[in-house]
Amino acid sequence: MKFLDIIQKIKDNENLSSPEGMILFINEIRPPKKDLDQAGKNLQNFIQFLQKHEWEKEAVKLYFKHFINSRHLVPLLTNSGILTNRGFFSEATVRLNSKFLPRAYQDTDHSATFNEIFHQSWDHEWVTKIPSEDWVALFEVLGLQEVDDLDHSNQVFGQLINSIIVLSQRVGSSGIEQDILLKLPELQEFDSPFMVQNREIFGYLSQAQNSEDFDRSDQNADYKHILVMLNQCSEFSESIQKNKSKFGADLHLTYLLTRLNQNIERLRTLLSLIVNSTEKAPFQVEIELFKTLVRAENKKDSLREHFEINIRSIAFQVTEHAGKTGEHYIANTTKEWKKMLYSSMGGGLIVGFLSIIKVLIYYLRLPLFGEAFLYSMNYSLGFIGIHVSHSTLATKQPAMTASKLASALDEKAKTKSEALENLAEVIVKLSRSQFIAFVGNVMIAFPVAFLIAWIYNYSTGGQIAEPEKAMMLIKELDPFTSYAVFHAGIAGVFLFLSGLISGYYDNKSIYNKIPQRIINHNFLNKYLGKKRTENFSSYLEFNLGNLAGNFFLGIFLGTMGTVGIILGLPLDIRHITFASGNFGLAFVSVGDQLSQNEIALTIFGIVCIGLMNFLVSFSLAIFVATKSRGVNFNQRNELLRILINWFALKPSHFFFPPKILKTNEDQEIAAEKED
Repeated sequence: MKFLDIIQKIKDNENLSSPEGMILFINEIRPPKKDLDQAGKNLQNFIQFLQKHEWEKEAVKLYFKHFINSRHLVPLLTNSGILTNRGFFSEATVRLNSKFLPRAYQDTDHSATFNEIFHQSWDHEWVTKIPSEDWVALFEVLGLQEVDDLDHSNQVFGQLINSIIVLSQRVGSSGIEQDILLKLPELQEFDSPFMVQNREIFGYLSQAQNSEDFDRSDQNADYKHILVMLNQCSEFSESIQKNKSKFGADLHLTYLLTRLNQNIERLRTLLSLIVNSTEKAPFQVEIELFKTLVRAENKKDSLREHFEINIRSIAFQVTEHAGKTGEHYIANTTKEWKKMLYSSMGGGLIVGFLSIIKVLIYYLRLPLFGEAFLYSMNYSLGFIGIHVSHSTLATKQPAMTASKLASALDEKAKTKSEALENLAEVIVKLSRSQFIAFVGNVMIAFPVAFLIAWIYNYSTGGQIAEPEKAMMLIKELDPFTSYAVFHAGIAGVFLFLSGLISGYYDNKSIYNKIPQRIINHNFLNKYLGKKRTENFSSYLEFNLGNLAGNFFLGIFLGTMGTVGIILGLPLDIRHITFASGNFGLAFVSVGDQLSQNEIALTIFGIVCIGLMNFLVSFSLAIFVATKSRGVNFNQRNELLRILINWFALKPSHFFFPPKILKTNEDQEIAAEKED
């Protein structure tokens, strides 16, 4: 439909408050989704049409004025793009429901008409794409005034005043929320900036509405004081977020702070609309607000947007705590590398016994629930034993070192080349740490399981794993004819989740002050004594996350096979250390029946399982860690090039720690060799 036809339709309608004309205009300007640049050309055509047709231009100006004044602006200005007070999960439910049953709006406000006009979910893309100069040209052709030039009796100006008051009261009430006051008790003072800004804004707006010669410039002392108060409010909010290691992070608190910051930012925007400033370009604030509102309304039902806004802070803290817990998983020196070998050998020793116990549970022939429960307890208690004995389980490193990798990627404090070099160095260290953990686990788990099974066979003449079960264990490790690699991927997901759970419980310990509450527990003090209670509290402060992560990892691994049986799906788990233990156990029973090719294929399957464990848990961990820090990682090819170059020059560094050169002469010789 051409612009002339639209104007004629508006004239025939005679209802100047109807949004139909605006919908038709935007439909004409809206470009194809694959050619967003066309929007600017369409808008320029509309402007040129109005400039050439005076009568039509006056008709559009009259319609636009009546349409704007026909409904309230306050709900749109104070709610669009700002979280509600429902809470995180209630808001998520509302957004989900709105995808099936559209929201209902009051006919008296512009929220409904705004959604009718910009009804395509990608409208914000082309609106943002159009240069501000074109929007300014349109507003000038329509004879619109900037808000700071409007008379205080103007209807739009009055609604802006009401919107500012609503937002100011929200900011004030947010500052006295219990969760915030517990973190910042100083806000209970009378001169809290949250309270002062509300009082100052009310006085400022009262004068703006009632005084003819009121100073509406940005140099007004009262206006400057209001901005100072709002800045202080933002600083208090930021102090809670920056001190997450001290306060911990909670979904409800994160939601409150996000909503508070959104209200403060919108309040600043509306205040800047009503003040005169020599630094503002024509319609600058109006256009920025318009683009913000279009995007907010397009995204109002987006679950992805909702989760990204609120989860980032939690994910950051979870990965931070997981990283602190898992710093010992990276071997930086030869001494640490050897220590990793010894600790992983301890892990292999425990897993060797766990493999035997799991087979014995299998022969109990329990119902599904009983079997899953005992499998889970076998895994969970075994993993907790590995932690308590300061041993290491291979493939847990990637999930526990995610924040260290994300820190290396953080380009805010480094140039891109420095960030990539730093990340590559961490990956190399993690690679050799993972390699030696594999070696330590496998080189002990296999002989321990083999030795126990052989002793049992020698002593009793029987087999821990009967030939049928043993052949099944062997076939489950075949990388080509079984689901071994796929099942290893599932185990990698659970290894990743265990790292997140560890960080979550460490964060929960800080946020809920669990160690302090245990110290004050009357029952524990009475029966354990004050000293033991304090020791118990101190132990949980540094180990709660690891204990919880290992426990839940055991539950995940122990129940997956049962879940697969119930669902009729080929679901199970494979872990490199348990795979090597199972191989040792089965070899005692059917080793003489296996050909060299079958043995080689089984060993290859164990290696594939280990690689899949590592790659899946590593990929998921680095993805979450980078998302939690808001890092945009677009240098994958460059990183790959750096790693290939390093591997070509120093392949041993990916598996063994570099030798430390003690003298200058040694360093010079090494440098010459490297050149």
